[in-house]
Amino acid sequence: MSNLKDNETILSRIQYYAENMPDKVCLIDAISGEKISYAMFWSGILRYAKSIQSDKYYILQTRQTIAHLIAFYGIQVAGGMAIPVEATVSDERLSELGKQFDAEILPVEYRLSNEEAAFTPPDPERVACVICTTGTTGKSKGVMSSFRCRFCGADNVRHSYELTSDDTALIPQALSHSGGLRRLEAMLVCGGTAVIMGAAMLFGNVFGAVKKYNCNILQFVPAQVAQILSRAEKLLLEVAPQIRIVSVGSAVIPEHDKERLRELLPNVRLFNDFGSTEAVGSAYFEWSAYSPKPNCVGKEGLHSKIVFLDDEGAVIENSSRNHPGIIATEGGTLMSGYLNEPELTAEMMRDGRVLSADLGYRGEDGMVYILGRRDDMIVSGANKISPVEVEDAVLCVDGVKECACVPKPDKVMGQMPALFVVWRGDALPPFELAEILERKLDKFKVPRPENIYELDVLPRTNGTGKVLKRELKERLMKNENV
Repeated sequence: MSNLKDNETILSRIQYYAENMPDKVCLIDAISGEKISYAMFWSGILRYAKSIQSDKYYILQTRQTIAHLIAFYGIQVAGGMAIPVEATVSDERLSELGKQFDAEILPVEYRLSNEEAAFTPPDPERVACVICTTGTTGKSKGVMSSFRCRFCGADNVRHSYELTSDDTALIPQALSHSGGLRRLEAMLVCGGTAVIMGAAMLFGNVFGAVKKYNCNILQFVPAQVAQILSRAEKLLLEVAPQIRIVSVGSAVIPEHDKERLRELLPNVRLFNDFGSTEAVGSAYFEWSAYSPKPNCVGKEGLHSKIVFLDDEGAVIENSSRNHPGIIATEGGTLMSGYLNEPELTAEMMRDGRVLSADLGYRGEDGMVYILGRRDDMIVSGANKISPVEVEDAVLCVDGVKECACVPKPDKVMGQMPALFVVWRGDALPPFELAEILERKLDKFKVPRPENIYELDVLPRTNGTGKVLKRELKERLMKNENV
């Protein structure tokens, strides 16, 4: 079952394993300890489907439980489209989403039928679910994900990590977001076991689950890695002998965090992945197999191809750091469009590609490198400044815990780099930090002391831990130095 077939879907894989290895543990709820086999999981999905039998859009509040996943896939079997949202969403927001997507709010605890629905394999191009974007660059959008898209995104993970049915992965991420859901579905594609526990930051619970369920694959977002390295290195080392892979995705992982993980886990395969909700899991980089390659996101997955476009939409054949392009993805992992937003869909999907908000290039090593978001790129006079380059330099300064570089309006230069820094202990004076950075960066890239701000924490999204740079830009527009 390792090769893609024309009609292959996540549902068909669950059915296959339910019939061919029915007693294999499919899912484990790390909090409650509940376990379910592939056969029991498939039966629950079919019984849930029998209880609704409708082709509507359904909003589900994600509670990181097996019951949620039975509902999520049961809706798909019934011919409906599932829209998972975070459990913490307010009633008012739920009502807004219902109106925005013309969707019915369905409780996860919907009573299962005593009978199983008949399963008709779906058209791979039909929409399976709608994933809400995090809203880091504006309002949340509903990304329509087809059965083919879901399968190809998961199979990219399976192929890149060489997953097998013997693997058990801990997935401490919200299943309402693309990253956590893709990692879960990769385990369903390979017939492995997924241990779910939500966007956890209580690392005693995280590593306790790793030990208890003998997990050999850990999947984190960068914010979780940063917290582990500052508070829980000892716990990580205790489980290191049983770990085969550590994967980090959903945002760029700082280079110093990569190198620290390399030091702590010399016998573990370390990956980061690159993609978006609109182009699921496009590229993968096993950084532990190479000398440091700052800003590298690796090579395309099995079902993806990345190209670089100029401002007119033409492909740049020889992209480079000095001649980057808009990163665009082709292949089977692309969204079907934004729900109820045809104009926005047309803007983001062109010529069979999904355009990203990122600039990048292909290096001489054949790998993809990212320079940052197009709307984050700082245009200062005649110079273009990559925030990622500035942030990497800042994170190498002793005492810096995390940082974010964003453009600040300037009457003379148009924009100047502004820097928000979170310190581990005592902060350096801004002028001293600027002097250190001048030894690492071209002078025009160094934020002026008056544009360096200290924060206790950076604003982040709840589910993926991405930095909300939009909020930082808004503070600058309002002249808030907090």
